Amino acid sequence: MKINSSNKIKRIPSQRIIFGIAFAVLIVYSVFILYHFYFLLQLATKGSSPEFTASLLDNTLSTWSKNFTFANFGMAFSKFTIEKQPFFMLVFNSIWYSIGSMVLSLFFECCATYVVCKYKFKGNKLLYNIVILRLMLPIVGALPSAYRIYKMCGFVNSPLILVTACDALGGDFLILYAFFKGISWEYAEAAFIDGANHFDVYFKIMLRMAMPAISVLFITGFIGRWNEYMSISVFMPKMPTLSYALYVYEQNMKYLGNQPVYFAGVFLAALPCIAMFLIFQNSIMQTVHLGGLKG
Repeated sequence: MKINSSNKIKRIPSQRIIFGIAFAVLIVYSVFILYHFYFLLQLATKGSSPEFTASLLDNTLSTWSKNFTFANFGMAFSKFTIEKQPFFMLVFNSIWYSIGSMVLSLFFECCATYVVCKYKFKGNKLLYNIVILRLMLPIVGALPSAYRIYKMCGFVNSPLILVTACDALGGDFLILYAFFKGISWEYAEAAFIDGANHFDVYFKIMLRMAMPAISVLFITGFIGRWNEYMSISVFMPKMPTLSYALYVYEQNMKYLGNQPVYFAGVFLAALPCIAMFLIFQNSIMQTVHLGGLKG
């Protein structure tokens, strides 16, 4: 690979072949992913539940309905109600739960990771090893004890459930640790010379330089919590989210559900995640820190 005077990258033939193959693979993969949304839209616009069943038996689900309609999306707003909470309240619960839990989680994890990574003290290595050990242990068996503790603290069926997201040594610790490890301490030393304190270095320099990793973790974590329904069914059944309502409707669908309405609800539930990705995709790819030290 060569860079000429006009800043254009010239690749040798072998590199062009490799990049061409990689590009073709990504195109095929993208088409495969987009087809899922296309197929979902076909299911959501079926004319009725009997038509859906007939298409299923005839193996024609992947064809557009002769009774094509968008009415299923309107019906989803009225059908998806649980605990007497309407569709928009379900969306609201999903928003504050997903955003709030991720903001608190990343804030505490960033603080803890930065201290463990950049400062030397007794127990430094011990905390790192605890995180590794914690990721190795199964946590499914801890659900009954967790429910009892949350119940005693008043977290069940309450917005206070967000307090449980204040986990400084969670699963994102290792990713943030690797990112902070790659940021030179010379930035901090230069700031100390200019009169900055430790809080200034962290919030004004290190945290801003770690934004690429934080942005990616926030978006992926938001999508995961938006689609989460098992913990909601245990800890927040009276404050249901949209994903939990979809899960309940899916369970009832075998008795009295309307399949096209269900898939319309699934399509609507996926829109916020798609919108977030489209809005922040450029910032994820382009937000990279550049060298800022003077020689």
